[in-house]
Amino acid sequence: MSTRIAKFSLIVFVMLFVLSGFLLSVSGDYWPWYSVMAIFAVVPILVGPKRYRIFGIVALLVSVYLILGDIESGKLHRQRTQQIRDRWSVTNKP
Repeated sequence: MSTRIAKFSLIVFVMLFVLSGFLLSVSGDYWPWYSVMAIFAVVPILVGPKRYRIFGIVALLVSVYLILGDIESGKLHRQRTQQIRDRWSVTNKP
């Protein structure tokens, strides 16, 4: 039974990973999606046999990398947006 749960969880992880390529949002807004993926990556680590645990660890590392990358790109996006707003307000003063 636990092998089935681990396999199902990894399949859901892969589906979410593939679907994450089609998300339409701004950088910095994807991390909740990636954190849900991480939850599905933890399940095989906890209940699966050895090979599923290894895949789960790899999936968890991928999720953490994506979360950290998205947060960093969100910060950069907000900085660039603020710079553009600052330039716009300086050049368009009455």
